[in-house]
Amino acid sequence: MSGKTTPAPFDLTKMMMPAFSNWAFAEREDRLEEKTFEGIQHAQRAVWEQAEKALDDHMNFVSHRLHEDFECAKALGECTMPDQAFATLQTFYTKMADEYQSHFTKQIELFQSGLNKGMATVEELSETAMETVSELTHAAEESMEEATKPVSRRKTTASKG
Repeated sequence: MSGKTTPAPFDLTKMMMPAFSNWAFAEREDRLEEKTFEGIQHAQRAVWEQAEKALDDHMNFVSHRLHEDFECAKALGECTMPDQAFATLQTFYTKMADEYQSHFTKQIELFQSGLNKGMATVEELSETAMETVSELTHAAEESMEEATKPVSRRKTTASKG
């Protein structure tokens, strides 16, 4: 039995998919991969920073509210008349409602800021994707030109001889 393999007489894959030069793509791929990776890292950093800001703000608010709750309980313990207790509670609840409204507004602003940063990052990644398509198309065209050059040289060499 012979170790030789006979090539297929009709190789459809070579006809449909020309041989591309890996070097035409290598530098572009490295640059675009680096740019994409930086974009993803930027997105991750933005998400964590926004989460940290929101959580830090919320924990400060919770701590403040607990302090206010204890102060209200202490003030109620010092009340001697029912109208004094009602006035203390009314002041406490009014201030509490204002603080909750202010806190939720601030949290929504932080969330909106995070969304805006996220959208900017998505736009950057979209631009990188478009650049990638353009660069890889250009690399494929260059590779096709390289693949056709030896064929034309062979024809000119054969016609000279």
